Amino acid sequence: LFSCKEETKVTVNPRNATDTLQVNFDENKKGNIALTPAAVTAIEGWESFPELQAHIDALDTVRIQYLRVNGEDWISTASLAQSKVNDSLVNNAMRSRLTVLFTKMNTTIQEASKLEVDTVSYYKEATELYNAFQNLKLQINLKFQKSIEELLEQYEVEADSLSAVRDSTQVRRDSLLRVNRVPVN
Repeated sequence: LFSCKEETKVTVNPRNATDTLQVNFDENKKGNIALTPAAVTAIEGWESFPELQAHIDALDTVRIQYLRVNGEDWISTASLAQSKVNDSLVNNAMRSRLTVLFTKMNTTIQEASKLEVDTVSYYKEATELYNAFQNLKLQINLKFQKSIEELLEQYEVEADSLSAVRDSTQVRRDSLLRVNRVPVN
């Protein structure tokens, strides 16, 4: 009897080559949009937003393996942000931004979870996720910005108060001049 000498083939996990990679955002990555003070006040009760922001801020520092392992938590956070949003924030534009964000979160995690990760597609999806979050912050700012009428009203109130201060200063000056018997113009 002759036995066949079988060699065991060592299979290499294709993920080993990409697990340690971080996101290289595309050139179309938007700049970070800061929330206005009015917007920050408005979202204070939105429990999922800080965690969602932490995920987006960490997007370019985490490795693909981390994202694959913790992807369900990230998707869950995006889902909670979408479903547990404050009533004061809800309008069609906000719903749309949240839906896009949730979808982009899913596709980014899916790209990271593939057996053979296409890094170009992964970077593209991660960039689109980042941009979707910036669009959400922009929409929040737009919702809570002052209208032209409110700005004009605020300007008129400030102008009236400055005029009143100027008038009272003029009256005080004139009365001091009269007391000291100096002619008033």
